[in-house]
Amino acid sequence: MPNLPETIGRYTILEKLATGGMAIVYLGFETGDTGLQRLVVIKQILPQYGENDTFRRMFTQEARLAANINHPNVVEIHELGEWEEQPFLAMEYVSGVALNVLVRKITDQGIKVPVGVAVGIIAQACAGAHAAHELTDRSGKPANLVHRDLTPHNLMVTETGHIKILDFGVAKASSNQDKTETGMLKGKLPYMSPEQLWQSEIDRRSDVFTLGVVLWELLSGSRLFAREAEVATINAVLNSTLPNLNTSRSDVPDTLATVALSALEKDLNKRTPSAEQFRVALLECGRKEQLDCSEDAIKRFVSDVLGASLAARKHAVAAQVEKSLSGTPESLVTKKVVASPSHQSGGASGTKRGLVVGVIATIAMGAALLFGLDLLRAPAGNGIEAGRGPAVDEGITIMLAPTVGPDILRNDLEPLRRYLQRKLGETLDWRFASSYQDAADALLNGDVQFASLPPTLYVQTMARNPNIELMAVKVHSGTNGSTGVLLVRESGPIKTEADIEGSTICYTDPKSTTGYILPRAALRKIGVDPDKDLAEPPVISGNHISLIQDIINGRCDIGGTFMAAYVNAQEADINTALARVLTLTGRTPHDAISAGPQVKADLKTRMREALLDFDPNKEAGQQFLGSMERLTGFAPVDDRVYDSVRQALDNERSALLTE
Repeated sequence: MPNLPETIGRYTILEKLATGGMAIVYLGFETGDTGLQRLVVIKQILPQYGENDTFRRMFTQEARLAANINHPNVVEIHELGEWEEQPFLAMEYVSGVALNVLVRKITDQGIKVPVGVAVGIIAQACAGAHAAHELTDRSGKPANLVHRDLTPHNLMVTETGHIKILDFGVAKASSNQDKTETGMLKGKLPYMSPEQLWQSEIDRRSDVFTLGVVLWELLSGSRLFAREAEVATINAVLNSTLPNLNTSRSDVPDTLATVALSALEKDLNKRTPSAEQFRVALLECGRKEQLDCSEDAIKRFVSDVLGASLAARKHAVAAQVEKSLSGTPESLVTKKVVASPSHQSGGASGTKRGLVVGVIATIAMGAALLFGLDLLRAPAGNGIEAGRGPAVDEGITIMLAPTVGPDILRNDLEPLRRYLQRKLGETLDWRFASSYQDAADALLNGDVQFASLPPTLYVQTMARNPNIELMAVKVHSGTNGSTGVLLVRESGPIKTEADIEGSTICYTDPKSTTGYILPRAALRKIGVDPDKDLAEPPVISGNHISLIQDIINGRCDIGGTFMAAYVNAQEADINTALARVLTLTGRTPHDAISAGPQVKADLKTRMREALLDFDPNKEAGQQFLGSMERLTGFAPVDDRVYDSVRQALDNERSALLTE
C-alpha cells in the first residue's frame, strides 16, 4: 500500500481513512508492553501545510482546546505530538455516523426525523457545547471558547444514540493568539450566525444560533439559509424572515417552534443566551409534549436508517483489515489477544487473528464514519484504500457547476448518468455545487473525480493545478460553443446602449464566462465602466435561469447570459417575451468535463471514451437531452481553445488595475 506510514509516534498505522481539508486521517492502534492498548484515529497535517505557521497553529489549536474539555459529548483527544516534523493528534474512536451522512440517507429514503429524536440530538450537542463554553484557563479565567462550526459534519451520532462534538480546528478563545486572518470567514456559511458573517466579536450565542439552524433543518427536512450563490446565502442569514416551521412539519409542537425561533434570533439580546438554556428548554418541551428524546430513541432511528449499511461496512472493512494484518508477525498478533477460546474453529492462532480482526473492523467502520464518509459509496480520495479500497461501492462522482438550477440539471442529465454508469461499470452520481468556486475546490481536493467546469472556471482551476485534465467538451444543439448576450427587460429603462449608465446589473457568478467576464468586457467596449457607472451593489443571481428571472422581475435592469439559456428559458416557465437581447458579448466554449489530479489514467481513458461515444438518440430516443442545455453529445477538446477566455481574463485584470 503506497505512501502508508508504518507508525506515527507510538501508534501502528492500519489504514488511511480520509484526506481532506489540511489533514490526512489514519486508523491505528497504540502499542506498549501489554500489547494492544486501544484503537485510535490519527490526524496528521498534510506536508504542504506543515511548513505554514498559520496552518500549524490552527492544527495544534484544535488539540489544545479539545483536550481541555472533559465531557461525554465532546470527542476525547489522547495526544498531541510531532512525527517526522509534522504535527499529529491521536483521538478517541467513535463508532457511529456523522450527522450529515445520516441526513443524506434520510433524504434519499424520503423519511423524516422523529421530532423527539431531533430534539434529543440537539440537546446532547448543547450539553457538549456548554462544556466548551464554560472552559477556563489555568488561572480559572473563562476562556470564552466558541466552536464556530457546530454543523452536521461535526456532530457524531453513535450507534448507541450518543452525540459527540468533533473538530475544534476553527474554534476560538478570547485568550487565544491565533487570530483569524483579515477577511477570512471560518465555518460553513449556511450555519453561520449573523455576527459571524459580519466578522464582529462573537460569543457562545453564535454556537446557539448554529445549533438552532441544525435543529430547524432536522425537523423541516430542508435547508434553512442555503442558497445556490454564496452572496444569496449570506443575504438569507442576515435578512430573510424565517418560514413557519409548523407549515413544513405539522407534528412539530408550537412550543418547540418557539424554542427554535428563540435560538435563531438575529438580535443577540433576544437570542437564547446559552447552550445550557437551549438544552433545558428543548428537554422541557419534550417532557411537556411527551416526546421520546432518549438515547434509545436515537439509537433505534439510526439502526432503522443505516442498520444494513453499517453491517455491510463492517464486513467490507474486516476484509481490508485482515489484509493489513496478514504481514504482521504472529508474536505481535498473539500479544494483542486478551482471550482465545480453543473450542472455536481455526485453531488457537486463527482464533486470535479473528478476534483482533473483529475488534479492529468495528473500530475502522466507526472511524470512517467519524469523518463523514458515505457508508455505501466512499468518494475517491476520501475512502479506505487498498488499490481502491474495500468500500461496498465507491462509485464515481461528477460535480456540476450551478449554471442552471440543480433540479433542471438532474432531470436533464439522468439518461447520461445511466449511460455512463453502464458504460463504466461503476455507480455514478452527480453532485451539485453551491457555487462555481465549490465545484473547483471539490475537484482539486479530491472530493469528486470529475467536474463539469464552465470556461472561466476551467481556466482558473487549471491555473491552480495544471494536473487537471480535459476529458471532453459538451455539444449543445450540434455546436460546442456558446454566444453570450446582454439581456434587458422589455419594459425596463434601457432601450439603447446609451441608457445603461446608472442601471442595476445582474451577474450569475464572478467565475462565469457569459454571466460575468464577457458582459463586463462588452460594457467597457461601449464605454461603460461596470464598477463605476452602474448602481451598487450588483445582484448575484447564482445561475443563468435565475438571472433571466431577476431581469424580468425588476431586481436588475441588465445582465449577461448565453443565447441558449435565454431562448430555452420558457421551458422553465419563464415568459422570455418580457426580456430582449440588447447586444452580443462574444463566443466561448461550452462547459467541459475535467478530471481531477488524483484520477488514475485508466479511469480517465474510459471516461473520455464513454463521453465521446454518447449519443442521446441511441440512449434516450431523442435528439438532445434537456430543455435548457439541449445536450447532443461531447467532442474532443484542446486546451488552446480556452486561450480566448484567458485573454478575456487578462483584459479584466488589466482593466481593474487601471481603474
